[in-house]
Amino acid sequence: MGQDRTLARGARVFGSLLLAALALLSLVWIVRDFTKAGEVVDVWWNWTGLVARAEDGVWVTSFLEPMLLLLYAVTAVTAYRSSSSAAILACTGVLTVVVRAPGLWNLGADWMQGVPDGLLSQVLFSTIAAVIIGVVLVVTAVSGRRPAQLAGPSAFGYGFPSDTAPPSPAGPTKGGAVAAFLLLGSSGAIMAAWEIRGMQQLGWDRYERLLTGERAIVRLLDSPVSWMQWAVIVLALVAGVAALSGAPFSRPLGLIMTAPLLAFGVFAIAYGIKTDLFEHFGDLGIEAQLHVLTSLFQVVAGAAVLVALARGEQHAPRPLPQYHAGGSAAFGPPPAW
Repeated sequence: MGQDRTLARGARVFGSLLLAALALLSLVWIVRDFTKAGEVVDVWWNWTGLVARAEDGVWVTSFLEPMLLLLYAVTAVTAYRSSSSAAILACTGVLTVVVRAPGLWNLGADWMQGVPDGLLSQVLFSTIAAVIIGVVLVVTAVSGRRPAQLAGPSAFGYGFPSDTAPPSPAGPTKGGAVAAFLLLGSSGAIMAAWEIRGMQQLGWDRYERLLTGERAIVRLLDSPVSWMQWAVIVLALVAGVAALSGAPFSRPLGLIMTAPLLAFGVFAIAYGIKTDLFEHFGDLGIEAQLHVLTSLFQVVAGAAVLVALARGEQHAPRPLPQYHAGGSAAFGPPPAW
């Protein structure tokens, strides 16, 4: 994905169509839950983690679905035109596989009872399709690259309209890179601290279920709590370190990682407002207060990373060789004719 490589137009179109298909999958299941809810607002409260009753007693979607729907819609549009389209497809594909993979072993498990067989099969096939599409996105990002078209006089003496190569993917600005590193790094560190604390409190046997999802999945398309937390921790830290090093792929990865960060924070805050946690904040224990403050920090950090990485720093275009008589090549403007 360097300066002399770009994603072919066909690969961009194909990748955008795959992202649109993923968005459609999420939308279909969201609509399904709306049709099964006693009231429309029950779906929202279900996403926040509150107990809400579905018509058939089964919820398919969690807070991940609206987050993924928005992410897929945005990336489907930007991947077609962005110079960072390869990184966008690869990062979105990786996140998709990570989020959907636990469904492959949980939806077919013996303990998954009380769910109509037809619905369970449909959700399982949807999960398999999402994982496959995620893998294909990564393969497309890698195999769809081609050498950038060199501009300049041809072997027959005719020049192309431009004397520079197509723009390379823009890396983060220096200030944006430092801000992203600090914000994503601190977010990952705080989340890791909470997971370690949970492991100490629950013991490994119980904590393991939060990692694998065994007998811990309430919504069929949900990802195990600790699995999702550790996935975001790892990807956020990778994005932060990559941003500090100026890697071009760090901008798409960092921007994509703001989606789960904001989702964690927004839905936790909504839960806190509904259960009066903010109103009685002073009455809470220190640990509960820190949980509330963590949710606020995730929203602030996610929004700040969006601002920090929204603007990229384009590398100077690479001058192309100009061929002179005798076959020698030199860099610079073409000679006067």
